Amino acid sequence: MVRASARIAIATAVILPTTGCTTPTAIESWRSSLEQYVTEQGHGDLNVLRRTDRPPSESDFGLIGATTAGFPFIAPRRTDANGVLLGHRNIADRSWFVYLVGLVEYRGWFVNWALDKPRVTDIRLIALSELDGEFTWITSEPDAVALERYCRPQRQQWQQSDPSRAEATDAPCVFPTDADVFRITVDQDAVRVVDRHSDAAWKLAENLFLRPPRPPASPRPSS
Repeated sequence: MVRASARIAIATAVILPTTGCTTPTAIESWRSSLEQYVTEQGHGDLNVLRRTDRPPSESDFGLIGATTAGFPFIAPRRTDANGVLLGHRNIADRSWFVYLVGLVEYRGWFVNWALDKPRVTDIRLIALSELDGEFTWITSEPDAVALERYCRPQRQQWQQSDPSRAEATDAPCVFPTDADVFRITVDQDAVRVVDRHSDAAWKLAENLFLRPPRPPASPRPSS
């Protein structure tokens, strides 16, 4: 079980749109940043992510400005990708690092970022492994039900804190929070994660972790 607390982003970057190129999604930018961290800090060894001699709050990986949009001084918008390392598990005979990654959007008006009302737009369960020098990623599909459940307690608390907000629908939602209590389980069907605070749940089907068999080697030509 992982209880979220004050968290530290161990890597930050700003990805700016480039004319003529396809802008990566926030999840893609986060994954690329994590791969770069493993390559540079761990020389390709995923065990650098374990950090077992450090507090749990430093086992997380955040990317500020995973995507940006708008113009610098007219309605700027950015999305941060905040990853929580839930654990290291052996699944289908391979070692996997399992993260829950939340995308938090900030919208600005003219010259100011609207930092007072962040909005979580997506939360994904992501697993990372390495084999023969290559990274393997498995990412869950978007889950609107889990997202709504996760944000509901924050919305209720925000509405109850001020009577004028009782009917408001623009409540802020952040990820992660100090109230998060994540529990990860691995069974025969899936990897499952439940936030015991909000009852939000995510899963990755077990069959996604099965590596396709390698094609048989071609017979050597007879001499």
